[in-house]
Amino acid sequence: MGNWAPFADPAILGFLAAGLGLTLEIALLAGALSLVGGVLLALARLSPRRALALPAGLYVETMRALPLFLIMLYTFLAGPRVGLSLEPLPAAVVALTLYTSAVMAEIVRAGVRSLPRGQSDAARALGLSYPQALRFVVLPQALRRMTPALVSQLITLTKDTSLASLIGVSELARRTGILYNTYFNPVETLLLVAGIYFAVCSALSALSRRLEPRDGTAVRVDVGEEDQLRVPAR
Repeated sequence: MGNWAPFADPAILGFLAAGLGLTLEIALLAGALSLVGGVLLALARLSPRRALALPAGLYVETMRALPLFLIMLYTFLAGPRVGLSLEPLPAAVVALTLYTSAVMAEIVRAGVRSLPRGQSDAARALGLSYPQALRFVVLPQALRRMTPALVSQLITLTKDTSLASLIGVSELARRTGILYNTYFNPVETLLLVAGIYFAVCSALSALSRRLEPRDGTAVRVDVGEEDQLRVPAR
């Protein structure tokens, strides 16, 4: 078996499985916190009150413009200087949440803005306040449209957890480095771990496609070099 021989050892597979478990734990925890933060930021940006909209917009645009690895390092290294001393794992979750909340805020905002304006106008005509219209009329409808995009962002978040290895979190990527430095088989180890990431992200991608509305109204957010946001026409 050559360089593949270490992977016949159940202890090695268990070592990788523990790293995968930690990766998924970080992704799910940061994803849940980011969803809450994203909804709050999106509602603040949509608020007619500039005192809420401007700070939220500044935060979202700033976070989306910064490299995630820089946010990760800054959270871990600079935190103690402001009285926030975090262990590597909590620091990784905080950093991922800070960044991903900004991205999810744009997804939620796009989902709300994709709805016809008549939906909120009708709610207000029925006597609902602005917060009530969002809670009972707008957000429930927007959720179905934004769910595929939110799952897609969870895929990105799962891959981004590999950056936690920079600050010493023993997740899947860090354990990968430990293994190939021990057994001197980087090609085989990286190929195996790439397959693990592929399997996890493919399962989430299939879930995203399954949740996508069949009427073509799903919100799509592209976060790339140009960081463009596409909202379906009303």
